[in-house]
Amino acid sequence: MEEHEYVYQLRPLIVPGLMFLMLYPLIIGAVHVFGKLPTLELRILIGIYIISGLGILALWVVGKSKRISINSGQIVFSSLLGKHTLEPNDIRRVAFYFDDKGQEIAQIRTSNDLYYVSEFYFPFPELMSDLEIFIQQHDIRSNLTRYAT
Repeated sequence: MEEHEYVYQLRPLIVPGLMFLMLYPLIIGAVHVFGKLPTLELRILIGIYIISGLGILALWVVGKSKRISINSGQIVFSSLLGKHTLEPNDIRRVAFYFDDKGQEIAQIRTSNDLYYVSEFYFPFPELMSDLEIFIQQHDIRSNLTRYAT
């Protein structure tokens, strides 16, 4: 199996944040003009706006760096926060399921940690295919046969 790299999609995270950053000043400005907010409350609301903007920027930076690589011998999760390499013998179980929104998720369990692979990674169908092949090649315990039917 050749190595494939899958990147994290930022649109589902960033678009709502950008909409908030655009609408918030308009709403607060309208409340201030029509309601005459006291200076302290206005400063608190501006502080909330700045902290939210910095949080969205941090999400974008970390999300932009998130990647999963799968090759014949290992799965590598990497981002600015670090790199985690999973060898086949590190993986105890892989569980495939659908969440309450109907999105497909794979949960990779090691002895100490859980790793999640969701539809936020692009291209997701190829990622799931490569993960299934990896599981079969290394005879990793999973619910793949029950999940596929």
